[in-house]
Amino acid sequence: MNEIFVEVAQAQISKWGEELCGDSVRIEKDDLSTIVSLSDGLGSGVKASILSTLTTRIIVSMLQRNSPLDEVVETLAETLPVCKVRKIAYSTFSVIQVFQNGEAYIAEFDSPPIFWIRSGRVMHIERKERKIGNRVIHESNMKLQKNDWLVVVSDGVVHAGIGGIWNLGWRWDKIASFLESSVNEHIDADSLSRKVIETTESLYKGMPGDDATCVVAKIRLPRKIILWAGPPEDPKTDQLITQKFLSFPGKKVLSGGTTGNIVSRYLGKPIDVDLNSMKEDIPPVGILEGVDLLTEGILTLASVRRHLKQGARDIDVLYKQDGASRLLHLLLESDEILIYTGMAINPAHQNPKLSGELSLKARILEEITEELVKLGKEVNLEYF
Repeated sequence: MNEIFVEVAQAQISKWGEELCGDSVRIEKDDLSTIVSLSDGLGSGVKASILSTLTTRIIVSMLQRNSPLDEVVETLAETLPVCKVRKIAYSTFSVIQVFQNGEAYIAEFDSPPIFWIRSGRVMHIERKERKIGNRVIHESNMKLQKNDWLVVVSDGVVHAGIGGIWNLGWRWDKIASFLESSVNEHIDADSLSRKVIETTESLYKGMPGDDATCVVAKIRLPRKIILWAGPPEDPKTDQLITQKFLSFPGKKVLSGGTTGNIVSRYLGKPIDVDLNSMKEDIPPVGILEGVDLLTEGILTLASVRRHLKQGARDIDVLYKQDGASRLLHLLLESDEILIYTGMAINPAHQNPKLSGELSLKARILEEITEELVKLGKEVNLEYF
């Protein structure tokens, strides 16, 4: 399990009259780090989009292979041309690499300085100037902690409102004040990035004079959840698995009446039924002290699988009270998910006369896992 979690989101708008945005963002996560790269292609439209996309791909792929910055910049210099008229690079870049222990590396080339926010204040980032070939790169190394933010914007954000609402544009210092007034413990990365871009578009009066992009990285503790569905194949392991389940450092969900009864007996606590949570096709949830959610088994899991395959978002189920919606919401808000799959066979689920929804519980959980991984969740599936 990770020490920190980097929640990343982006929002952007294209220059007025252009279908493609000339800014490109690439985000890659692996077991070692999270890499975020933003590149601003010179000009706008298709050419700018191609060059900025190429820039972000080169940067991220090389950093993932632990290539030194010198090699990255040299590769970019050899790959990307320089404008013969303006004598400037065809694309700029900002890159952030955050490791699991909170150590972070930043490199910036011809782009607006990155914002670092801690305790609601924009902090000074110590930058070192480094010349690689004919390019001047600004590098930073820092230690991030829980509730820190890093915000990256392209020139289109800084220049918003120029010649209109503000003669000199939105400018870096005004954006810094805006971020300080916007950041709080309740806002997420997606909401902040959209808020910046919505304000940018407003300053352009709905007709952006340049491509504008905002990327937000929120540093927080990972949200963890354990889902235990189905009794184990060997009843003698009931107590051991229950102890592991209850000691899990995160939210705890049980799926299935038999599974709920195993934990209920161990805790010596009764299960109550919340009839208000019942839907026509979803049985009601149970209430068990010490457990965040107790749902019915196969029908609820099949509904969760169906919603995930249909592309359900967190907001779609946020205020619904049925078991499937509540389980889906908990899964979507989590970063690290551990699923216990009990392999005891329920004869009812093997009856070929039952509908396709009543497939094997293990297969449904595997498909739920596949959909969650597609959403960027870290999911571990264990069988008992």
